[in-house]
Amino acid sequence: MTPPKPIRVFIVDDSAFMRTAIERMLKEDPLIEIIGSAANGKEAIEKLGRLKPDVVTMDIEMPVMDGLHALKEIMRTNPMPVIMVSSLTQEGAKVTLDALDLGAVDYVGKPGSSLTLNILGLKNDLLAKIHAAADSIPKVPRLRMVPAATPRRPAANLDQQTHLDWVVVVGASTGGPPAIQQILATLPATLPAPIIIAQHMPRSFTNAFAQRLNLLCNLRVKEAVDGETLQRSIAYICPGDQQTRFMRRPDNTFYFSIVSNEVEKERFAPSIDRVFFSAAENFGRKTLGVILTGMGEDGVRGLKNIKVIGGLTIAQDRLTSVVYGMPRAALEQGAVTRILALGDIANEVELALRQ
Repeated sequence: MTPPKPIRVFIVDDSAFMRTAIERMLKEDPLIEIIGSAANGKEAIEKLGRLKPDVVTMDIEMPVMDGLHALKEIMRTNPMPVIMVSSLTQEGAKVTLDALDLGAVDYVGKPGSSLTLNILGLKNDLLAKIHAAADSIPKVPRLRMVPAATPRRPAANLDQQTHLDWVVVVGASTGGPPAIQQILATLPATLPAPIIIAQHMPRSFTNAFAQRLNLLCNLRVKEAVDGETLQRSIAYICPGDQQTRFMRRPDNTFYFSIVSNEVEKERFAPSIDRVFFSAAENFGRKTLGVILTGMGEDGVRGLKNIKVIGGLTIAQDRLTSVVYGMPRAALEQGAVTRILALGDIANEVELALRQ
């Protein structure tokens, strides 16, 4: 049997310490080969065309040419999987979301003040994402989204807004932010259901993600808050590092129950499975579950449960997924009612809710 080809990785970081640290952790994986490095974006671009790596790790803040400008040039001239190494701060979140818009496959959090400890914590995340990125399909951005025109959200009676017949739950991981943006930007300002989105993201990123989507979409988008009542025509982003469920009040309205993952101890926070199971428990066959691009199997059991109780389940197809792990696992385990290209999902959701 022919041994697998190693994943050829190129490292871009202006810190010699970080370049060495990343190289050392990657060399522990026999299936990864370091083929070169650069101290800034300009140097990286000069080398990448010749070396043609399978995956690039890219720092954001660098002299001469920063990571965003380098990424834009890479995606324009020679698209390849790029993982951004980003600060997990509010400002870092905004820049990282820009990078995902420009075509980066994923990101990892750059170590903060507790450097040695955080580098050890970074290792497993980076290794897993490099393996996923090597099998990914780089998505070259076709257009830049512009802020939605205003006014856009007609006022509605609160009783009508909180009376829910349907709920839409969406789960995504690697490649998810641009996919979610495309779906929400296509939907109208009014829908007869709330949309709850579980995207694997740290706490410092989810609110910035919600704010960005709210500017770009006609539909209102916000981060979910513990105790908040679910309303129609709002898309809620589940907060990172926490677990989100739904609870029913005596008046048949529903609210979010959100607890720290330090209590729940789940591998993923938010857990897509937790959101999907809770939706099915509260809304039954009036649950519409959507599983998008991402690595692993989070959400697959929950999606299958939605299908078993009679709800509608949708999986993103292979061609439009950056990483086909979660949709493929859902399909293989019989959890999917319909397989759709990313560009068709919003229309299918709207049609299902109008029936």
